[in-house]
Amino acid sequence: MKKFKHFAVLISLVFLVGCGILGFSRSHVEAVPSVEGDHPLVGVWEWTTMNTYIYIFNADGSGSRGTAPTVQQFTWYECEYGHLHMTLGDGNAVEHWYKEIEDDLLTINNRHIPIMRYSYRRRAGS
Repeated sequence: MKKFKHFAVLISLVFLVGCGILGFSRSHVEAVPSVEGDHPLVGVWEWTTMNTYIYIFNADGSGSRGTAPTVQQFTWYECEYGHLHMTLGDGNAVEHWYKEIEDDLLTINNRHIPIMRYSYRRRAGS
């Protein structure tokens, strides 16, 4: 039984290793994008399936997503391996995404639920 507990703890730690889950400080991740908006995520992204659902990534690390009138606020930063870390609303929920940007197409894949994969096009002028 003792071996099982140790194995379970080890598996849990391996599962939790990743961007921010173990409480890495901001010094271990890329800095929040500058006010100039030089980070490639900064801007407005429309879902390729339904362009009324959008993501807005602000240069100060804040953002919002959804379809009016249901809009959810979040904060975001990019981890040292390029993963997207998002803290939703009041901080009770955290999401981790693999992200890829090619030209003006953003594709995000949930790091824990592989079937959650979405693509967004950059809105012209953003």
